[in-house]
Amino acid sequence: MTKTNTIIDFTLVYNLYKKPLYNYVWKMLNDKTLTEDVTQNVFLKYYENLSVIKNSSSPGNWLFITARNEVFGYARKKKIKNESFIDEDFELASDINVSNDIEELEIKGIIEEEIKNMNEDSQEIFILREYSGLSYREISCIVGVEEGIVKGRLFRARQRLIDKISKLVR
Repeated sequence: MTKTNTIIDFTLVYNLYKKPLYNYVWKMLNDKTLTEDVTQNVFLKYYENLSVIKNSSSPGNWLFITARNEVFGYARKKKIKNESFIDEDFELASDINVSNDIEELEIKGIIEEEIKNMNEDSQEIFILREYSGLSYREISCIVGVEEGIVKGRLFRARQRLIDKISKLVR
C-alpha cells in the first residue's frame, strides 16, 4: 500500500466514523476532554496499524472494538462506576411552548435514568445502536456476542423505556 493510498484510505474511514465513534465514547465516558483524547488515540492507532489490520473491509468494527477497549481500560484504571457512563446534561432546542419543553425534559430524564439502570451489557448495546447508529452485526462483532443476543437485549431495553414513558403519558 502506497503512502498516498494509506492517507486516502485513512481519510475516508475517519470521515465516515468520526461522529459515531465520538458519540459512543462520549456516552460511555461523559467527559469531553477524555472523549476527544480517546477518539484521537483510536484513530491514531488505526492509522499506525492500517497496513496490518487483517479485515480492512470492516474498519468500523476495528475502531469500535479499540474504542471499547480504551473506554473500559480507562474505567478499570479510574474505577468508574456504571452510573457515570451516562451523560447527565443534555440540551433542548429552544421552543415557544414551555409545556412541550418540560414534557420533553421529563421524557429525556426518564430515558437517561433508565439507561443508567440498565446492566452494562444492555447499556453498551443501546448506546452503540441508538447513539452511534451501528448495525446489529457491527455491535455483535464489537461486544463479542451473537447477533440474536444483541437484538434481544436491545428489544428488552427499548421495551423498558416504552413502559416507563407510557406511564408518564397516561
